[in-house]
Amino acid sequence: MRKGIFSVAVPLSLAACWGLASPAAWAGVTISRVELDGQPQTMPVTTNHALRLSSAAQSTKFYFTEHGPDGRPTARLRYKLEGYDNLWRDLSADPPHMKIAIIFKDQHKENVGEEEFGLVGETPGWRGTIEKSDFVMQRAQFTAPERSVSIRIAIRSGGSPSVIGLLAVDDLRVRIENPARRQTAEYDLSVTNGTDLDQPLGCPANWVREGPGADMAQLHIRPTPRPHPILIMNDGHPRRYAFWNTKPQCWIPVQPHDQITLEWQAAYSLGRSGPGIAEYPPLNPGTYLFRVATANASGTLLGSAVTLPLDVRQPLYYRIEFWLGIMVLVSISSGWLGHIVVRRRMQRKLIEFERQHALEHERARIARDLHDDIGAGLTEIAMQSDWVHSDLAQQPTTETRQRVARIRQAATELARGVDEIVWAVTPANDTLKRFINYLTQNMAQFLDTAGLRVRFDIPADFPDSPLAGKIRHHLFLTVREALNNTVKHARADLVRLELRMASAGLRITIEDNGCGFAPEQAGVAGTHEGLDNMRRRMAEIGGQFHLHSQPGGGTRIELFAPLPVATPAQPGDTP
Repeated sequence: MRKGIFSVAVPLSLAACWGLASPAAWAGVTISRVELDGQPQTMPVTTNHALRLSSAAQSTKFYFTEHGPDGRPTARLRYKLEGYDNLWRDLSADPPHMKIAIIFKDQHKENVGEEEFGLVGETPGWRGTIEKSDFVMQRAQFTAPERSVSIRIAIRSGGSPSVIGLLAVDDLRVRIENPARRQTAEYDLSVTNGTDLDQPLGCPANWVREGPGADMAQLHIRPTPRPHPILIMNDGHPRRYAFWNTKPQCWIPVQPHDQITLEWQAAYSLGRSGPGIAEYPPLNPGTYLFRVATANASGTLLGSAVTLPLDVRQPLYYRIEFWLGIMVLVSISSGWLGHIVVRRRMQRKLIEFERQHALEHERARIARDLHDDIGAGLTEIAMQSDWVHSDLAQQPTTETRQRVARIRQAATELARGVDEIVWAVTPANDTLKRFINYLTQNMAQFLDTAGLRVRFDIPADFPDSPLAGKIRHHLFLTVREALNNTVKHARADLVRLELRMASAGLRITIEDNGCGFAPEQAGVAGTHEGLDNMRRRMAEIGGQFHLHSQPGGGTRIELFAPLPVATPAQPGDTP
């Protein structure tokens, strides 16, 4: 079972990406590009100007590198974003910076398998030097493959081609467990014997250095708990690498399926050279400093860092002044729209008033024409009929008298009908008092001609309220239809007509002392059509029609018409 170790090359993300048109470089370190959500941004010309970013962005990437006189990387790069965190970060590594490996050998000393444990970043408690740093215990477990007879242990600095860092390994031990035979063997690979063990390039008895940068595989005296030599890998060059390998005589015997546990103490600081990328998540509004610096193998900074100031701002739609402006704009727009609505309503009312005024003029003209032309002609016919009737009085025939009488009657009724039409369409009659005067005079004349007595019950203080022509016309025709039915069918000798102001309109009651009838049998008496006409007329003006009658008990009809203008109600009256 393989276990990983700590990674300090943390991927960072920011809310803005700025692509630099002209790279800014100081002391060989260059911030070459900045991207905001994948979009390159323009770099400020000098370090005195901050790079403006948006807090709404989801990702900010910084691209940077370092190069020597020959244009190739020479040093380890570290970075941090002050204001976001204050830790210097190393570049991420894939594959890992350094490795501790187990190589499985067969009986011919050929490789039959290999397992690696990657090392990246810094161990907890690293303080810049081996002497000051804390060592941490690390462990890795593996299973020996088929045909394995021995294992070789290797410490490698070549995990990543551009790795630069310092690794110290102490108290390296290997435990071999054979579950089938229930056997356990332990091996201590610490440096205990050899020559010049107090020198960096001393030769331990159980380890050998290899690789094009073999001088980077060194020894170091660890002072605690007692001074003793340990293995270190001091890799300060991005293009060289080295190995510590156990010597063949120190290879550890194993069998297939053995459980191998590798334990050691380690302290390290590992990074790499450029080019590098730092990514950050969304940033809160504020000011930041992005810094990039070169470092040696132990992570100690060399010289001054390259600094890029950042000014992270909220988008416009996150700012209170933006919403205040929107509120002011909405208020102004609402007022303007309200003015337009009121103006259009007034215009519509003015147009309606003008239309109504034109309609009244037209009604007045029609009334004059009917009165002047048709009314005058019908009057002349009636007069001529009277003269003919007088002339025929000496020697008339019965048939002649009847014809002349019919002419006279038809002309008289037609003249009365024209008079009613003229009254209905004349705008000057659109008042409640004129309606009552005309109604009572017309009904009194009609009932008197029919030989019926009439009694009017009308208050003297009726208000002179406006009354629409349509309402008074339908009311008049409904009352006349009721009186026609009384004259034709009721066999009454007294009719009472009552008018009252109700809380919301005018109430009219027509009552006779006739024979009455059963309302459900009105069709038999021939009044069904007349009753339907009265109901329809009242419905057209939004009014009400109520009929009360019974055989031998007379008939009472109640009409209610709503008035557009509220008027005082008579005491005790309801619709």
